Amino acid sequence: MKGTLEQLPKNIRQSMIEKKIWSEDCPIKLEDLRLVQVQHYDFFENIKEGALVVHKSKAQDVLKIFEKLYAIKFPIQQVRLIDEYDGDDERSMADNNSSCFNFRKIAGSDQVSIHGYGLAIDINPVQNPMINFHDDYGSVSVSPKEGMKYLNRTNNRPGMVEPVIEIFKTHGFDIWGGSWNTPVDYHHFQVQRAIAEVMGTIANDDAAD
Repeated sequence: MKGTLEQLPKNIRQSMIEKKIWSEDCPIKLEDLRLVQVQHYDFFENIKEGALVVHKSKAQDVLKIFEKLYAIKFPIQQVRLIDEYDGDDERSMADNNSSCFNFRKIAGSDQVSIHGYGLAIDINPVQNPMINFHDDYGSVSVSPKEGMKYLNRTNNRPGMVEPVIEIFKTHGFDIWGGSWNTPVDYHHFQVQRAIAEVMGTIANDDAAD
């Protein structure tokens, strides 16, 4: 696999600011983010180009993760910057897009998502949907809706992440949303929140100097 990482180009920085994918309220500075460009196989075994914005502390690890996914021909629909969806996570998931950085709060919470640190990766949201349990209504919702076809996790099909969990864990993304009780977020891998918050503290300390 041919992969590269670099500082954020000016046009991407501007796009992220204009579309509020990054703002001054973000715990991470733009200077602490890197553009990681990767190759991956799609579901028809075509080689595709992709790109993610990642915290610099994990950029090399993300490159290695995608190198390993490429080596085993793990299929990924597409890897596009969240800019192409104007920062709209629901649109990105519905399009089965795999992504990393997006400064936003956890749904229904005031807590910054680990995506807001560039330290969480979503892979194939359709094949690995998020399940929310609504106790007040005794109901369950699946995002994206097309992911309903993949709720049976014992029937492993192409693009489902269970076979590659260890690859993410080996490179520091050792929390998998599929192991949570509620929500169950099969497409989500992240570092521990304490690590992410340390990165935010370092960024703020640097900004104060």
